[in-house]
Amino acid sequence: MRFRLLIFLLLALLLGACAQQPTRSGQVTPVFAFTEAVVGPNRIALGLIRDGSPVNDPGAKIHLRFFDLNDTSSPVRFETDAIYYGQGLPAAIYVAYPTFDRAGNWGIEVQTTLSGQSEPTVARLRLEVKERSDVPNVGDKAIPVKTLTVRDVPDPSYLSSGRVDDLSMYQISLDAALQNGKPTALLFATPAFCRTAVCAPSLSVMQGLQKIYGDRINFIHVEVFRHPFRESFEAQSAVFQKLAQEGRAPTLEERNVGLSDPMIAWGLQSEPWLFLIDANGTIVARYEGGITREEITPALENLIAGRPLHGGSYKP
Repeated sequence: MRFRLLIFLLLALLLGACAQQPTRSGQVTPVFAFTEAVVGPNRIALGLIRDGSPVNDPGAKIHLRFFDLNDTSSPVRFETDAIYYGQGLPAAIYVAYPTFDRAGNWGIEVQTTLSGQSEPTVARLRLEVKERSDVPNVGDKAIPVKTLTVRDVPDPSYLSSGRVDDLSMYQISLDAALQNGKPTALLFATPAFCRTAVCAPSLSVMQGLQKIYGDRINFIHVEVFRHPFRESFEAQSAVFQKLAQEGRAPTLEERNVGLSDPMIAWGLQSEPWLFLIDANGTIVARYEGGITREEITPALENLIAGRPLHGGSYKP
């Protein structure tokens, strides 16, 4: 289930799904901290596990080599380094921004050198690249749905499952934001019921950035669940349990139990998600999982200036 696969904190499941070799004591094992890759630009986030615990090493060197397993004539299609982003998150992620030119099975060789090590640990992962995402992708037009603002609810506590001390991200609805000529930063997150433990830190990052860029970018937070949030979360959890017992995939109705209307309209089944949308209403970047100020700040600067994001991987 995609709901369970988002972040590498769920160690047993992710290690079973992603590791290509059995782990040994002291061995560093990379695991995926995202649920899908697609043709075109991607944000590939990796976590590192050592002796059953997440690694948070700002000095770690991560080098990635990508292989198209459908084309054995080309041993290495491209390679890049992954950047450390662990500031303020419960565990570090290491991020790269590859562009895949075709769907199918890809291999990733991950060379990891932790601080103090002289030789890298080498691991190999297999990644299925989809032709197209079920979630709005880079290059798609943003879906102009109504999102709740302070003018729509009797109490600010209806806007978010977390404490609502800062109302800056509830001032404009997404459908209106897409018409006002500004870029938009759209965050789907549930601070109180986040299964990945990174919703609240991600919301805090965006609230801080809103104070800097709020006059030039629309900042919008959308709660994952319907109000009352706990009841919606528990209803979704009951569906998860039922599906696990019955060993089957969810129906469309079951997939959407408890979710807010914008989550359903955007086809989202995990959290958090951040979308950066240019002034013309086109999605130019998307981030699944935890984010940091260090990663998002340069992206916002480039978004405002109309420059390519992340070294050219995302282009407005």
